Amino acid sequence: MKADPQPLFAGTGPGSQTHDGCSVELYRRARYAGEIEHLRGHFLPGTSVLDLGCGTGLLAHRLLDFGCTVTGVDNSAEMLAHVSDRVRRVHADIERLELPERFDVVLLPSGLINHAEASIRHAFIAAASRHVAPHGQLILQCQNAHWLRTAVLGPLSRSSELAIEVAALDRATVDGVEQVRMTLRYLMGDDAWTHSFALVPLDESAIAALLRHHGFDEPVALDDARRWFAAKPRR
Repeated sequence: MKADPQPLFAGTGPGSQTHDGCSVELYRRARYAGEIEHLRGHFLPGTSVLDLGCGTGLLAHRLLDFGCTVTGVDNSAEMLAHVSDRVRRVHADIERLELPERFDVVLLPSGLINHAEASIRHAFIAAASRHVAPHGQLILQCQNAHWLRTAVLGPLSRSSELAIEVAALDRATVDGVEQVRMTLRYLMGDDAWTHSFALVPLDESAIAALLRHHGFDEPVALDDARRWFAAKPRR
């Protein structure tokens, strides 16, 4: 079947939402939860990092703590307004980014590689290829393909500050490609937000093929869950 056309992204809740449905206030209030601690060996002091889709700087600020020099890119000026002045902030779409320099590490987090549109997935990796130094590497985070294919409605995670639940879920085949449309609800104190988005589950072979197409070597898994990968430009 082919899904009826509908927006890929939407969001609700206190404060403003970006064009892809992310709530600025939710990201502003979110706390770093060790997302890149296991990658610290790739971010040694002095490493130049291009953080693609940096949002309010959750990872960029930790990279500063590691001693890295950080350039953060986001297409939301409201998000960037909350990023430290110690980060070089660039207001731009990732897929159109054209900076004059190259970086030791290009970071593509948050499952951006799972974007529902193939042209955007390719554009993201092409941007990474344009900006990674010959000796450098791309580090990316993907969504868990098995989870996207099997997730169910209900609670997803809970901490002392934030609870997340799957509020809506639909799976379909769009132009021959499986697609997952999901709405997450975030609860923090008395406030609630929703974020609706569409993603494609990507197996490791599909990720590797995408990277090869844009001039990268085979990706290497950086964690046991196999959600973080590193790939070097092909020489």
